Amino acid sequence: MINHDTEQYRLFIDKLQREEHRPDALNDIKNLLAYKPAPEAVSTIRDVGISKIVQCLNVQDRAHVDLTCEVLKICFDKFNVGDVIKQYTGHIMYLLRHEKSCVRKLAIDQVYNAIEMDPSLLPLSQYIDVFVATAQMVCDEDIGVANKAILITSNLPNEAYPKVLDEMKIALEYNSSTKCNAFEVVINISSKSQALFEQCAEQGYIEFMVAELNTTDVLYQLNILELLSRLAIKPHGINSLIQNGALQKITALVEELQTNPLGGLLVPGYMKFFGSIAHHYPREIFDKYPVLVDALFDAFESNDAAVLPVALDTLGFIGNTIEGKLCLAAVGSKFIQAVHKVGDIIRNYPTEMKVRALNCFSNLISVDKDPSLPPSGPIDHRVTLMTREWFRSLSDNSMQTLFEICKNPFPDMRISSFTLLDAVCQHQWGEELVSRTAGLIEYLLDRTVDHTKEMKEIKYDVIKRLSRSPAFDTSIILRLQTYVEQGPFYSETTLEVAMEGDE
Repeated sequence: MINHDTEQYRLFIDKLQREEHRPDALNDIKNLLAYKPAPEAVSTIRDVGISKIVQCLNVQDRAHVDLTCEVLKICFDKFNVGDVIKQYTGHIMYLLRHEKSCVRKLAIDQVYNAIEMDPSLLPLSQYIDVFVATAQMVCDEDIGVANKAILITSNLPNEAYPKVLDEMKIALEYNSSTKCNAFEVVINISSKSQALFEQCAEQGYIEFMVAELNTTDVLYQLNILELLSRLAIKPHGINSLIQNGALQKITALVEELQTNPLGGLLVPGYMKFFGSIAHHYPREIFDKYPVLVDALFDAFESNDAAVLPVALDTLGFIGNTIEGKLCLAAVGSKFIQAVHKVGDIIRNYPTEMKVRALNCFSNLISVDKDPSLPPSGPIDHRVTLMTREWFRSLSDNSMQTLFEICKNPFPDMRISSFTLLDAVCQHQWGEELVSRTAGLIEYLLDRTVDHTKEMKEIKYDVIKRLSRSPAFDTSIILRLQTYVEQGPFYSETTLEVAMEGDE
């Protein structure tokens, strides 16, 4: 049976030599192989080969090319992952450089599947040319092909990178979009280790990226900042950016933003960049780059609607950790003014801004989000005092204000307000405020006011905290503990039977 299939396949392959017969012959091959068990199909394909099918790609007719790709995909799918590249390396190299994007996609998918399963499937010494060709495809005009090339090149064996990075420099001669593709690969590689970072730096990529920040293309500049921030949160990344002067150069650009006509558009990007670094290394940023800290607090004073949302997110992100809170508090009056501004936004601004401000305040108050804090360890006494004062700045009666916000009918507002309530209840002073706020416990225990899974879960977390608190009397604790035992989704059902014909 297998020999018969081979002869049929050979017959159809021979028909491909006549242009007028090609569509029928390609369809015949497709029908012959599509439903054959993989071992039988592979044996047939190997006996006769695919060269004449590949030659059918050398036409301008798009439908003809698509049909040929469909046939080749059926052939390739019969092989184990990586075997197509091993068996037909020359053909794969040709397909990777083909003018039609559907052909390039067919080839790059084979490389991607092999690298994703196991990079060692393709030994470097034998397939370095395939890796280099793939790396150069980060320049591809087809976004799908370029994205696959980025993923592949970011996850090659480390030994491939000296040559691959050198050959990929071709991408730096293209447009800003292609450059960003290359930068993404470089950042992905650099983030893995100090040694790989040094390879990228030696090839000139990091210096080139920082120099490109002088562009007038705002979107391009913001993309570079986003990528650099992913590197900067790595210990070897931030150290290297400081040592090679890159961070100082970026700081100088921040100082120039006030006189830059595009500064208003760029401030959010620079703020996110330094916010991401300050979240991980607050003390270094606050001590060595005060201009960056000033830029954050200036954003709160400016009341710029385009910058304020990012400022809220950045402030909350920095204040998410204990060290971040302490560094912010050390700033003094500018930080206190920013906290008061957050409270003002929660009380008086439109819903979208209120949600951002509530989330910011939650991060400032919360201590559970800091991974360095032991789960059962004592909270720094300074943090307890600071967070209590910050929460008091919300209003003259902060817990009553928060209680009213928790009753807001809009889901985003309710979730954000309960997130803040959960943060407050992480402190003894917060539990005591809850116990003294009339009607709040009864509202929390009322299961009829919440209908979404997310709201039920977040309210359950709050009640679970309070059920262990010494701030309540025994009767309240028992009600809270009963709620916890019943779980977040418990509901009482009443069966009513209507009777007809009582008479």
